[in-house]
Amino acid sequence: MSRIHFVVKETAKARYQAQAEREGKSLGRWMREAAEAKLASARPRLFTVEELREFAARCDARHPPGAREPDWPEVKRMLVETRYPDLEVD
Repeated sequence: MSRIHFVVKETAKARYQAQAEREGKSLGRWMREAAEAKLASARPRLFTVEELREFAARCDARHPPGAREPDWPEVKRMLVETRYPDLEVD
């Protein structure tokens, strides 16, 4: 186990402590949970297999059976036209 020391204003510490007490936690536990929550929100979300299957089904439903995916030059043209209309493409 390791320790972390950081400096905060007394008013901030009092607010953190009060919130920790309202939640029935020690200040240290409250701070650890807050740090973990911050990391979790910054982490890319991983999808379950079922969520990926549902996503694929929704994508497939948008195109009729047998429809082909556009070739790369066509995709590139569409991206440029929709995102960068003033950019000239070769």
